[in-house]
Amino acid sequence: MEVHHPHHPTHKKKWSEYIIEFVMLFTAVTLGFFAENLREHTIIKERLAQNKIAILKDLKQDAITIDSILVQNELLIQRFNSALNVLYLSKKGGITESELLSKVIPTLIAGNPTLYVNNSSFKNMQSSGLLSNLEDNELKSKLSYYYEVVFKRIESNNNSFDQSSINYNNTFPMGVGADLRRTNQFNNEYPLNNSKNYFDFMLSLKKTKEILKSDDFIYNLQKYYNFIFIYKQLITMAKVENKKLTELMEASN
Repeated sequence: MEVHHPHHPTHKKKWSEYIIEFVMLFTAVTLGFFAENLREHTIIKERLAQNKIAILKDLKQDAITIDSILVQNELLIQRFNSALNVLYLSKKGGITESELLSKVIPTLIAGNPTLYVNNSSFKNMQSSGLLSNLEDNELKSKLSYYYEVVFKRIESNNNSFDQSSINYNNTFPMGVGADLRRTNQFNNEYPLNNSKNYFDFMLSLKKTKEILKSDDFIYNLQKYYNFIFIYKQLITMAKVENKKLTELMEASN
């Protein structure tokens, strides 16, 4: 005889239970989404803070370098101003050839340093997309202007300035030659490895005197002198922008 087991009726869920399950699932997904966003926002905030600290450190080092270059720039301006005055007096017959040689030679070495900036921290912020996460629009604008405009303008002039210095020194290499003998350890067996002997020998050459008295030399010296002023203006602009950006960065930290 077969035994028939009674069928248990399947429990049908109410609409309210479906709604509750949906709400719970939706809440879980939403909370997870917000938690992930919060985590990413925290990471971005921490990375931004680290980059801003690195950039601020770079800016302070830039300021030290800029001040040093401006000091050397001013000394070079004074030297070349003195040299031009001596050459003017020589042309006008106000000083003798002996006075010209003794007064102008020490002022003639060209060697103004150029400014190169470490922009790796800014480039890192830019390439990683962190720059777009800066909420301070003024800071974002100043950062871009400082690194993308000010220093690109300076860098575009660095090669020209260095080349103008090389061209000038090649016109009158005596000053550089004497400087090398002061700063390098040559074998003293040779008389010209002594700075004074080198000066005396070079000054005894007819060519040296001809160069110093020539219009071309004065013209080349004046061209380099003009470039010193142009570069000084660029470095002074960098100093102003550096100060503005440093103050903004300090205020934002």
